[in-house]
Amino acid sequence: MDLSEPAAIVRRPISWKIFGIAATLLLLMIFVTLLSSLSLRRVGQQLDFLGSFYIELDQSMGDVRAFTLRELLMIERVLDSRPDLPFAEARKIAAMGVGEAADCEGGAVRSALEKSGRTDLSRANRQLVSFEFVKLCAARRLEAAGKLIDEALGRDLVADDPAQLKLLVALQQQVRELPKFHGRLHAVFENYYGQSARADKDTLDVIRMQLEENRRDMVTRAIHTGTRESAARARVLERRAQWLSWIITVVACTLGLAFAYWVTKTLVRPVLDLMRGTRAIEKGDLSVQIEVRTSDEIAHLAGSFNRMVGELRQKERIKEMFGKYVDPRVVKNLLEQQQFADSGERRSMTVFFSDLQGFTALGERLTPAGVVRLLNRYFTSMAEAIRAQHGIIDKYIGDSVMAFWGPPFTGEDEHARLACLAALDQRARMEAFVRQVPEILGLRKDVPQLRVRMGICTGEVTVGSIGSEDARSYTVIGDTVNLASRLEGVNKQYHTEIIVAEDTYRLAQDAVEARELDSVRVVGRSEPVRLYELLCRKGELTEEQARLRGRFEAALRAYRAGQWDEAAAGFAACRQANPNDGPAALFLERIAQLRQGGDATPWEGVWNLSEK
Repeated sequence: MDLSEPAAIVRRPISWKIFGIAATLLLLMIFVTLLSSLSLRRVGQQLDFLGSFYIELDQSMGDVRAFTLRELLMIERVLDSRPDLPFAEARKIAAMGVGEAADCEGGAVRSALEKSGRTDLSRANRQLVSFEFVKLCAARRLEAAGKLIDEALGRDLVADDPAQLKLLVALQQQVRELPKFHGRLHAVFENYYGQSARADKDTLDVIRMQLEENRRDMVTRAIHTGTRESAARARVLERRAQWLSWIITVVACTLGLAFAYWVTKTLVRPVLDLMRGTRAIEKGDLSVQIEVRTSDEIAHLAGSFNRMVGELRQKERIKEMFGKYVDPRVVKNLLEQQQFADSGERRSMTVFFSDLQGFTALGERLTPAGVVRLLNRYFTSMAEAIRAQHGIIDKYIGDSVMAFWGPPFTGEDEHARLACLAALDQRARMEAFVRQVPEILGLRKDVPQLRVRMGICTGEVTVGSIGSEDARSYTVIGDTVNLASRLEGVNKQYHTEIIVAEDTYRLAQDAVEARELDSVRVVGRSEPVRLYELLCRKGELTEEQARLRGRFEAALRAYRAGQWDEAAAGFAACRQANPNDGPAALFLERIAQLRQGGDATPWEGVWNLSEK
């Protein structure tokens, strides 16, 4: 990116942009908070008005309803008890009680009787006094409700709200009408009380119906109206507050999203471009190039990023070139970590050797071009199997391959298993390769029959960069390497393809099937080694292979015990089941030699190999 282009220059550092973002967000928060405060203040006023007026008015109206119901109850009792005390005197006594008891509760009636000196009144007359007392209390509660409505109408909040003003005026009118209902009720009651003694039954029924009608009108229509209206007004205020809160929230979210879009467009987009470029590099795309049309810190970061990508492209070209001669993972560690530059250590690893049987004789019959073409195709197929199981190809020696598995390229508990699986994959690939040999060499007849022999051993090795100051190789050395090479050659005697040492099989036995071959001393090693022939992956063993393995292992136990007749019979049965079983044929030859006393040393079940 050329930062000298005039059209690409925006002289604003990121610090200024961040400060501008913070300041804008603060202003937006202040604006939203101000709107919310104003709205909440209005809602608070409405709630305060609801608490100080509507709820209190509802309580007062509830008291009126309670006293009215008590009036009706007392009317029934008075009509049943027939008191002889005049209404005027009863009303006078009750007024004394109301003056004493501000809440019209408690022992106000008893106190009124004591003050008037009429404690000797009969129960019927006491009930009449109680009726007058309740009637006066109801009137007092109606008066308090009326004052409360008058006070509410004087507030500015009500004056500014036409709907609320209309409601309170109507409620005031209804409260003012309630004394008339009370008066009508009392008039009907007194009329009925005065006529009940001398009126006939039909007249009394008419008066009673009027009494019931007045009770329904007053209680149901007047008292409940104020309560319902106040509750409805409270619900309206609640919904209004909810809608107002949602509106403020939606406005704030809209402004916030608009601002976020602007920030993304002007500041975050270059960062996203860098992030996408980084992800592309992680996936192996080194053709990415970042362009940022600013002159701030992001532009300098983009320039450094582009230079880094250029260096990675150069390293990738080096890795690609040297990866054809040295395993790419070794090249990667040398270039990036220099982990193997001058280091050496002892580790437990698995070493692999393979060789093409009879290739030396075949090479004498082929042209140099044919030899190279055949080996390249062969090594390509075998290398794919080894690398697919995370192995490191150490070197190609003629038609032989040396490879190894172990840390840091594989886990410490999986290198033996991976090496065995790679050997089985190579054997499967070898079958396909043999079918391609006529095409590779251009032969129609006398096509050579190629077989591969493989030896695998697990143990401690010395691993590191070994060589001169000018030329080194990351390799493994030690007795384990020598033994793996010997095991590859041992295949010739047993006529097998894959032989592994006991330690290798023990670590890989959960993944592969094998049969024990022998216990031998190889050339250059005094300690005996148990050998196993690798058969297939776990779970792929056929019934014929399983039966052959069982017979062979039984015969091998008899062989080690020196039971020649039983061992010979067992190996003969193996030959009968599979005429091409090379190990069984070899053991039959050995048994014949041992019977003739060909080996002067005492028999210990271990065979000494004389060939490498």
